[in-house]
Amino acid sequence: MAEEQEQVSLKKTYFFSPGYVLPVIMEKNNIETVVKNFEVRDEDVFLVTFPKAGTNWTLEIIDAIQNIDNIDILKERSLMEKVPLIELGPSTHPEMVEEGITDVPSICQVMLESVPEGSPRRIPTHLLPDISPTQLFTKKPKTIVVDRNPKDCLISLFNWHQSVRFLDPCTWEEMFAAYMKGHTIYGDYCVFTKAWAKYKNEPWVLWIRYEDMKKDHKGSVRRIAEFMGKSLTEEQLDEVVRVTHFLYMKKANETIKGREFILRPEGVWQRKGVSGGWKNTFTVAQNEMFDKDYHEKMEGYEDLKYDL
Repeated sequence: MAEEQEQVSLKKTYFFSPGYVLPVIMEKNNIETVVKNFEVRDEDVFLVTFPKAGTNWTLEIIDAIQNIDNIDILKERSLMEKVPLIELGPSTHPEMVEEGITDVPSICQVMLESVPEGSPRRIPTHLLPDISPTQLFTKKPKTIVVDRNPKDCLISLFNWHQSVRFLDPCTWEEMFAAYMKGHTIYGDYCVFTKAWAKYKNEPWVLWIRYEDMKKDHKGSVRRIAEFMGKSLTEEQLDEVVRVTHFLYMKKANETIKGREFILRPEGVWQRKGVSGGWKNTFTVAQNEMFDKDYHEKMEGYEDLKYDL
């Protein structure tokens, strides 16, 4: 274990368990106790994603659907409130203190549990099932899983490292090498996808692809709303589409409250939101290496595989 810890490829990350890396803004003890024992409510909507698989966008859609009668509330959200990852905080690690990020509480303990009983909660997570809240699998609230081409996830994660204060900037070569070792945050994409695939066909789970959401924004909003048990009119669907259009969200987030706390001065919260952007960055050799690794790991999961 000690030897493996020395091999963490990217700064501001640590081994939560052998082969599983998390950013230091998340605390191991908090996840193993507070998060694991989190009390789930029937009205909760969980969102499960691998990092950079469309988390922000899908949360905005869920938020807009939940608050369709008071949609202006979306403008009041701070950047931290936009993506209240259940595993986030508290920020006690020396590297966070050095960054000046010292007052992030346990999101699980403070923000989510402060929502009044009966009020809808959006609960996003990137965690593997075995360290997610136990009650997620006993109470089985509505849970949306968004999948995305792993190459696009990696490109987006690389740019995320350049933008946020709680991760360290790195070169593309460093990011690619770390990913191939399974040392990027939240570990290996294939391990994550296969772990959650166990629940793919459960009635309380909606499995949806980022690429399908891009192709049919309104149809995806309708599908998500129906899954959540919300009956929206065509006008309401159009309104959700309007406020969750990429350019609308990108502009709104340029002046959002709490931006300077999370982002570097030159940082970008939402960059391009496109599919296939990896083609502009991967070398031929990297692409071949990635494909071989991906197809070997995803063997037997043909229904989940992307045509890379």
